[in-house]
Amino acid sequence: MTSSIDCITNTDTELLSYFKPFALKMESEGIPPLVINLFKCYFSQLLFGSQGKLTKKEILPLKKDELKTLKQVSRYTSVGKKVLKKLVVFKLNGGLGTTMGLKKPKGLIPVKNNKNFLELSIEQIEILRSRHKQNIPLIFMNSFYTHEATMKFLEKNLNTEGIPSAFVQNKFPRIFKKDLSPAKWPNDPQLEWNPPGHGDFYTALFTTRLLDILLDKGYQYAFISNCDNLGAKLDLGILGYLAKEELSFVMEVTERTHIDKKGGHLCRLLKNYRLALRELAQCPANELSEFQDIKLYSFFNTNSLWLDLKQIKKIFLRHKLMPLDLIINEKYIDSADFSSPIVYQLETAIGSAISAFDFAEAINVPRDRFSPVKTTSDLLLIRSNCYNLDQDKNITLRNTQDYLPKIILDPKFYKNLHDFEKRFPYPVKIQNCSQIEIYGNIFFGKNIIFKDKVKIINKTDKEIYIEDKTISNEFIIEN
Repeated sequence: MTSSIDCITNTDTELLSYFKPFALKMESEGIPPLVINLFKCYFSQLLFGSQGKLTKKEILPLKKDELKTLKQVSRYTSVGKKVLKKLVVFKLNGGLGTTMGLKKPKGLIPVKNNKNFLELSIEQIEILRSRHKQNIPLIFMNSFYTHEATMKFLEKNLNTEGIPSAFVQNKFPRIFKKDLSPAKWPNDPQLEWNPPGHGDFYTALFTTRLLDILLDKGYQYAFISNCDNLGAKLDLGILGYLAKEELSFVMEVTERTHIDKKGGHLCRLLKNYRLALRELAQCPANELSEFQDIKLYSFFNTNSLWLDLKQIKKIFLRHKLMPLDLIINEKYIDSADFSSPIVYQLETAIGSAISAFDFAEAINVPRDRFSPVKTTSDLLLIRSNCYNLDQDKNITLRNTQDYLPKIILDPKFYKNLHDFEKRFPYPVKIQNCSQIEIYGNIFFGKNIIFKDKVKIINKTDKEIYIEDKTISNEFIIEN
């Protein structure tokens, strides 16, 4: 089998000694040499002390007047209509619902009106195809965790012209923290691997040959978003802006609030003044307080991106890979077993590529274009009356200031989706509510309304049932 190309000129004996078992493991899985070489580059950074950090001394915060707004680019809508036939829509669908105690694709979780993420994405694209009389391809990027279940759900190909409904991203071996050896877990060998983050989008386009297929068929532009972000929708103004100004990369950002202060923020690199994305894992521990200062770092990456496919190929051929910042995550090899060994996962974020593209920009978009579901707290909010499902099957926010409370749910009773749905079997109504805190074992009925500032504490061991009630204060159940 073809061996991987060295990613550094001075091949260190120590690197070769550590890396050889990883190369053999990856080759035995049939992983392409390009991916093996990429992993080798990231592994060398781990081995020689690079933690993928980006300090405040290397960046500049962005000012609000530096970025165009969605309203300002609306004048490009007519251009967007003309180039719509060159657009392909991607949904990042590699995640499991592990934060909600599940081991199935998050895309299959019912989220609004009993529709799951995949169903809503498909219905949205079908409406657009009908309206614009264009065969807009919809393609899901799955991980090895989500591909089989996703394809069973889809049943048939969504697209024409031989364009697939999905492609599978690559995988990296996990690394034992104790000795930097390949992780081994005979009880569940799948846990020895991890998807390398959605930054693998670029590499997977190459290794699956999907990029060439799309370019050969005349597609030039891509709209990419997370499957769980129901606010991500086609905007002809942004598409027209990308095409007319010959931009290579446009990132949608929105202003940070308290509920997303831990998410990646946009900044500029001092060394070249290019836009850059800094994720939480890239922030040094002693700078976490400033990282979460939403006034200092005002813009949050929605992970909705618009790209020129020709430019992706150009950069890839120039560098032999897509230059991305390394993110090193520590996990228990079995997330359900806190006594299991700790492993490193080497990952990258799709948005960090913004620094590699010439003519890259960001657009400040309204909050309703970012409606993700990461936890059951998010699910409570998005299933509530705070969000509507419009005629185009898009999630729309009713009013940012009045209808986005901070929600804290007792993880013992509400973190797991099954437990949450037993206790919240119906959508709640939220009226001018700033905060909702719920602690203890409490079940809620059909007509629950939260108002003002709500805090409920059940200090007993009993199951407490609250039916048809408007709750607008703090109360404690002690007996």
